[in-house]
This record gives sequence, C-alpha cells and structure tokens, in this order.
Amino acid sequence: MSKEKEMDVKVKFGLKSFITVVIILFVVLLTVGVLTFVIPAGRYTIYTTDASKIGEAFFEYTTDASLNKQIVLDSFRQLASGENTTRLPFYRWLTAPFEALFLGSNSSNMIMIIALLLVLGGTFKVLEESGGLVSLVRIIMLKLQSKRFVAIWVITAVIMILSAVFGLQEQLLILYPVFAMLCTALNWSRFTAISFVLVASGVGFTTAITNPLTIGTASIAANVSVTDGMWYRCIIFVVMYVVTSLFLTFLAKRDEKKATEKFDVKSFVTVSEQEHADDLRKAKMIIALFSIALLSVIITTSIASLRSLAMVFMAVAFIVGTVIIGRILLGSYKQLGKSFVLGVKDVLPSVVIIMTAFGITYIAQQGNILHTIFYYFYNSVNNISPYFAVVLLYAFVLIIEFFIPSASAKAVLIIPMLTLAPIEGISITVIILTYLFADGYTNVLYPTCGTLLVGLGLADVSFAEWFKKTILFQLLLLVLSLGFLMLAVFIGL
Repeated sequence: MSKEKEMDVKVKFGLKSFITVVIILFVVLLTVGVLTFVIPAGRYTIYTTDASKIGEAFFEYTTDASLNKQIVLDSFRQLASGENTTRLPFYRWLTAPFEALFLGSNSSNMIMIIALLLVLGGTFKVLEESGGLVSLVRIIMLKLQSKRFVAIWVITAVIMILSAVFGLQEQLLILYPVFAMLCTALNWSRFTAISFVLVASGVGFTTAITNPLTIGTASIAANVSVTDGMWYRCIIFVVMYVVTSLFLTFLAKRDEKKATEKFDVKSFVTVSEQEHADDLRKAKMIIALFSIALLSVIITTSIASLRSLAMVFMAVAFIVGTVIIGRILLGSYKQLGKSFVLGVKDVLPSVVIIMTAFGITYIAQQGNILHTIFYYFYNSVNNISPYFAVVLLYAFVLIIEFFIPSASAKAVLIIPMLTLAPIEGISITVIILTYLFADGYTNVLYPTCGTLLVGLGLADVSFAEWFKKTILFQLLLLVLSLGFLMLAVFIGL
C-alpha cells in the first residue's frame, strides 16, 4: 500500500456535502417559520422548586436537576396576539441562527459545541501532519492482523458502552480521524469510518443504561430512580449491540468486495526496528491524549455541577495535549500553529451548520408552538388502547425531536407533562423508555441533529448518501424499538 494512500485522510468538510446539508436545514428552517403562523401559540404554567423562579416563562434549556421543573397540566392556554409571544417575521427567520448564538437559551451550549469542533479540527491536522495518526494506525493493524472483523465487535462495544453509560456522543467524533485512516488502510470507505462513530454512539446513546443526559435527566424529571426498568434496558442494549455490530460488519465486507486493491496487512505493518520504535512513541502520545480527553468527559459528566462544562474540559485537554505533542513531533511552535490554523479552517463550515440547526429550535421556541403540539397530542391519547397510545407517544416525541435535538431539554420539557397524569395502561417506566427510543435513534437520521451533520461533513459524506445507505437499518431499529415497547406494555413494566 502506498504512502500516499496511507495519508489520504483529511478532516474537512466536502463542498457538496456542505451545500446539501445547508439546503436541507434551510428548508426545515422555513417550514418551522411557517408553522409558527399556522399552529396557535400556547403555553403551560411552569414552576420550579426554586420559589424565586416560579412563573410562566417559556421553557429554557438547563441541565440543573436541582431546579426540578414541573408543568401544571391543566394550565394550558392559547396566547393572545402580542401576548409575550414572538412570531418572527420572515427576515428574522434568516437572522435566527445569529440570534440563537447570541440571545437564545441554548447559546452557551451552542458556543461550546462550535469551540470544541474548531479545536478538534486543529488538533487532528497537527496529528495528521506530524505522522502520529499513521503511526497509531500501523500499531493497531499490527495487533489486529487478520482479526479485523472481530475488532469491529470490540470497537462497537466500547463506543456503545461509553454512550449508554456516560452519555458520550458528539464527543466521540474525536475518534473519526483514527477510524478514517484505519479504514483507508483496510480498503474500507469513509462512510464505514464515520458509521463506526455515528451509528455505534447513536444506538448506545439510545439504549441508555445510566446515560445522565437521557435516562438520568428523565428519571429526575419523573421523580423515579434510574434503576427502574434497568434490567429491561440492559436486555435491549445487548440486542441492539448485536444488530449494530452486524450492520457495521456488513458495511466493511461490502467495501472489501468493491475494492480494486486487495488489502495486504504485512506490507502495511512491515517497517524497520527504528520506524517501529518511532511508531510506538507517537502512538503512545496520541493514546495518552485521547485517554485524558475522554477521562475528563467521563469525570465531568458524572458530577452534576460540572456536567454542562464537559466539552470545555475536553477542549482544554486537547489544546494542552496538542501543544505538547505538536511541539515534540513537528519541532517548532511556528509549524504547530500553522498546522492548527489550517485544521480550524477545514472545519469552519461546521459553524454555519450548527448555527442553522439551532436557529430552527430558536424559531419554534419564539413562536411558542411546542406546548400547543403537546396539548393536542395529550388530548388525543386519552381513553384509547395503551398499545396504540404508546405508538402515538413515540410519534409525538419524534416530532418534538425535530424541533429540539437536545436530549436533556426534551426530558425536562416532556417527561413532567406526561408523568403528572400518565396515560392509562402505560407506566412511567414505559413513558421514559419511549422517550429514550424516539430521542436517540433519530440522532443518526434527522438533518437537525448537529452531531450527524458535523460527522457527515467531516467524512465528506452527503446526507442523501447517508439516508440511502442507512434507511433499512433505521427501519429495523424502529421495528425493534416498537416491539420492545409493545412487550413492555404487555408485561406491565
């Protein structure tokens, strides 16, 4: 395998992919803007355990569980024209992404995501130009030899556990360059490389075991224990793990069949003793950097008061590690800075994508249509079969997910509404499980999901290609999740 092929991995947005994603998001943005004039503005009274914050202010994103926001179920009312509601005029639909960045309730979270991705872009450019990524992949391949398909199952297990237990998802995009180079060496496509991150983390995030962002927040909002129904979620995790591993293995084998050049592991890993020692040195540095970054996320997400700063800690860890490693491998701070800036430029389109996605949420919030959607939904599921009701509940959360991709935000908004007056025949545990399914699997399907859009952009994979190649897998997840929900209702979970 040629040196050129080894190095043919770049972390940057493809123009075609970028244009496709922006067009899709812009259409969605316009659609939501129109809906704010079609759907009546309405609001429930919201109160918290903090008496100073009692009032009717529209839901604001927060991960502060101590506030324990609640919805007064019988308090819904439609808002009169001009009554503390803002249906943005058309020109403000276009400025909504900027308003969301500077004025929106999610602005701090939005800024952290943007900053982290810019840091990642710079970091991986430094690691690429220093030869560190090639060394790491060569060491991995030396260990794998002919066990590359077994490695898929191991990688899937690790990523799914990190997502299901600690709630990591967009943070795992840091692993894409390694997978991209590894897949290039194995004659697997960039599509397969980004699937390792997006699919495995998406499914793991959904089949939450102790995920603090989903099952943790939802359990607090519903005033139940995280352990309620955990045995059932563990069974679901195992089933989904097998299905996901088989899908990723299928992608890899399909790539190998299409490859014009057969993979030769021996020629790839055969180097001199000095080169091998150099590979080991570089690989250990990069592994240490990744480990420290992931450890910082795991620690911060496990501490409630620091959870919202997880991405900040990870970004700091990457910056410090990149400066140290880059200086050693590149030889000068000047070359380090030049490489880092080039990497930042490569991922700048991510800022446009993220701002547009958050702009959609901002328009929906300003129009006060989300509470209205819930009001009509809740009235429609009373006095019907619990099996049909759980399907409607699933569909309802899927709709809300389109407007509010944030898992914690939906949990704080939706779960108190549903659990104050649970639907007959459906337990709180099943309601939470339905929320988990509808929130998580769409993270690798909806064009409003920032993690999906950024991942596809990094891999230069268009949304149309992603949809085409994963839709059958997505439908399988839908069928399996509905089956698990029906079973949960049947056994009275």
